[in-house]
Amino acid sequence: MSYTLLIAAGLFAVVAGANDGSSVLSAGLGPSGTRPLVSLAIFLFALVIGPWLLFGTSVATTLAHGLVPFSGPGTDRFVLAATISAMVVVFGLVRAGLPTSLTLALVGAIAGAGLGAGLPLRGGELAMILLVGLAAPVASALLAFVISPLALRASSGARIGGRLIVWHRAAFVLQCLAYSANGGQKMLALFAVAAGAASGGVVRDPWYLALSLPLLFGLGVLLGIRNVSARLGRGILAVRLRHAAVAETCSFAVVMAAGLAGVPLTMSQSVAGALVGAGLSESRTRVRWHEVTRMAGAWGATLPASIALAALAGLVARAA
Repeated sequence: MSYTLLIAAGLFAVVAGANDGSSVLSAGLGPSGTRPLVSLAIFLFALVIGPWLLFGTSVATTLAHGLVPFSGPGTDRFVLAATISAMVVVFGLVRAGLPTSLTLALVGAIAGAGLGAGLPLRGGELAMILLVGLAAPVASALLAFVISPLALRASSGARIGGRLIVWHRAAFVLQCLAYSANGGQKMLALFAVAAGAASGGVVRDPWYLALSLPLLFGLGVLLGIRNVSARLGRGILAVRLRHAAVAETCSFAVVMAAGLAGVPLTMSQSVAGALVGAGLSESRTRVRWHEVTRMAGAWGATLPASIALAALAGLVARAA
């Protein structure tokens, strides 16, 4: 067991909570009236039962073994290089005012660390991840454009309909489950490598990982919870309850499909695409296109930056 990598994986889980947790919770907290701690409890419960009882760990296996065949001596050093590189890229972009995807950063960092280590990169797997990543916001936007009129009719009148509230709450639960089947497993992949639970090309999910990861993730959410309301104010859309319900439904469908196929996918990309589609279904002016451009720029910069930094770190680890 690599204790250095284990500590880095724990820090990564906290960072994921602060970054991903805010992205998932922000679409629904403001307009729904749901208490943040209740939403957080649902989210953490989904992280426990998703990989352990419902969906398996196919995405974690892809991250741990599918991109680069890390094995043998030096594995811990190279995975540590990828982990640190991904966090550095995300922190750097956030400091520059460009919040981005931790999943995308980790995918790039794993590929870069493998290149720096002189290991074969499975280009087909990387191409598939990139293709799905490009298609996800488009698919979410199209789906949201189609179903948004249903949400608009459900919210018509002076009082928001009860059916829309039920829709929103059910969709939020489904969205949390989709995250546990996909993006949430990046933390599991790192912990499994550090704890020796990623042998034989398969990532296992022992009970101590299933319980410890949500606790660290929840700590990260609590540390970053103040950013949730700020993101609501400067997001790509002035989110109302109907938008939240549509975004959660669409992101669930897209992210869950990718997770069941074992393809890592960023939840924030699907949520953003769905919000754009929901806004366009009402009026083009509802969408804050400047924010959309900023987000797209951050996503575009994340992959090459993480590959380059991790490749350098992999070379250093190889020489050590």
